[in-house]
Amino acid sequence: MASYLCNDLHLDWRYRAAYFEQQLIDYDVCSNWGNWAYLAGVGNDPRGNRYFNIEKQASDYDKSKVYRNLWLNS
Repeated sequence: MASYLCNDLHLDWRYRAAYFEQQLIDYDVCSNWGNWAYLAGVGNDPRGNRYFNIEKQASDYDKSKVYRNLWLNS
């Protein structure tokens, strides 16, 4: 989701990090803000375009399309 929000919708990652800070029960400052910053391409490793390829992940982890079909047919 973070990749989609940052790279596809071009939303400010800081708003998403703040939102997750409010919503998560097991919230951890370093993990939350660090991961959002990493994905957004800022901070200690500022490479941009860290894109999460949803199609690749889906084919790797749901080869038979059981999970995807569950949501398509809902």
